[in-house]
Amino acid sequence: MKRNTLVGISLSVIAIVILAGWLIWQFLFPVPVAKWVFYGEKPSELRGYIYPPAKNSIDGKLEPKPDIPDGDGALLTLWPDTKRCTLTVKSGRENISVTRFRESTPETVQVEYVNEDGAPTALHVQLDSGVSFWTYPDPNRVNDFIGWKFDNLAGQAIPVRFRTGALIIKIIDGTQYKRQTNGHWLYEKHQNGIVLESKEFSTLPVTNSEQNRQAELKLIGKADQWLSETLQDLSDTLSVPIPDQWLSTNSDPCQSVNTDM
Repeated sequence: MKRNTLVGISLSVIAIVILAGWLIWQFLFPVPVAKWVFYGEKPSELRGYIYPPAKNSIDGKLEPKPDIPDGDGALLTLWPDTKRCTLTVKSGRENISVTRFRESTPETVQVEYVNEDGAPTALHVQLDSGVSFWTYPDPNRVNDFIGWKFDNLAGQAIPVRFRTGALIIKIIDGTQYKRQTNGHWLYEKHQNGIVLESKEFSTLPVTNSEQNRQAELKLIGKADQWLSETLQDLSDTLSVPIPDQWLSTNSDPCQSVNTDM
């Protein structure tokens, strides 16, 4: 019994030593959690790493590292562990953020865009599958937003319109699903601000969307065209390179981050 106790104590000491050594190594030789490249006017190109809190350079020395510029330009950031890539572009009051999640199945892309007037556009796409939602300001009506949103019963994205007000968002055209206190789901179909149809389901309805695949891919094509034109306009305005093809499964928009890193 005494011998077994000594063996247990020895193993515990070894484990503590290994853990302490690993912590010391992490402190002296921190591994970056992300890497980035910034394209702007001054400087024209700057590269760097993002480290965990309290970490410094890759060799552990207290040397200065480049800070991500705050001015206008394009910032491309790659998070290898989570397989996430983010593009952030700022030009005056206009800005856009595009994030591609490569670990999700299918891969997803989220876009948040704000124009010079402060009006937002939101886009969420499942690559090679369909548009979850895509909403943008109605140019003909203030405070109204139009676009598409995936509907479970229809099995595809359908046209929507909603109106924003003081602390409320009112659905004008489209559908919504509300979770009830009894655990059921309430389905409502709106047209011109009026509920035309209402149903209750015990579980959230799901319709096979494969039959609508061509329509979904066509809508992705429209979203891709809008995103490409928006990024190209920003690239021309800033005179900096901005990666495109974020909605293509055959592209790697973050490839330029790895150049000379």
